[in-house]
Amino acid sequence: MSSSVLAPELDGLAGQLVEALGSSITVAELYGPLGGPVYHELTADDTNEVRDVLALLRGTQGPVLELACGSGRLTLPLLVAGHEVTGIDTSQSLLSKLRDRLSAPSALRLARRLTLVEADMCALDLDGRFAAALLGTTTVGLVPPADRPDFFRRVHDHLAPGGLFVLSAHTPAATAGPGDPVQEELRPLVTPGAVNFVIDRAEPEHARRHVSILRIPAQGQPLLLTSTVHVPTAATLIDELTRAGFEVDAARTARPTSAAPADLSILVARRSKR
Repeated sequence: MSSSVLAPELDGLAGQLVEALGSSITVAELYGPLGGPVYHELTADDTNEVRDVLALLRGTQGPVLELACGSGRLTLPLLVAGHEVTGIDTSQSLLSKLRDRLSAPSALRLARRLTLVEADMCALDLDGRFAAALLGTTTVGLVPPADRPDFFRRVHDHLAPGGLFVLSAHTPAATAGPGDPVQEELRPLVTPGAVNFVIDRAEPEHARRHVSILRIPAQGQPLLLTSTVHVPTAATLIDELTRAGFEVDAARTARPTSAAPADLSILVARRSKR
């Protein structure tokens, strides 16, 4: 069982499941080798924020750096729109899935415009400068708060003068605050060969969420995939971006889709043209 390291950090329903099921359940990181294929299966067809990103990057002249590109939920629309993209991600399994999606003969023209880098975006150190950088899917929440200032400075330094930085964030509602109680939601997702339950545990006191996915396959043992997501406010992100040298153009609410959270914000920042 792989829960010996992760289980002590699991509270609420996720922790209760691990305690009850014991050695019959495997616990792993959501974006790791076991979780990557499941994450792709659950999100590959999600169109959330795609229209916003394409609209904001329309007319961009030059290569786009996509941070935490994963299995290509946003990468593929960018390529179809004609952008040259460098995608970076730490997940070997998700990058492999993206390569597979572009391996068909009909996709070769798209694959030629894509460069993939397996690396930690928080240690960003690439050659060249980019016309735009993108961090979608609210992935900024995976960057520890103490690491965000340096991460934003690295992104800033990888942009050409006037380059755009577009990022989405799951920002709390105006009424959310440290005094609010812990809230836990459970929602089912049925996929071929498995039933999945998403457990979303919000902890306003610590400005974070614990997201777990309980996967019960038709064959094999249950799998619990976990991730901790920090929830900075839009104001906090704007302040940190400004301190990193960006000029923040706007913070807006993403256009709604059936799967979009009501509090999904998209921030647009720009490196100075000087």
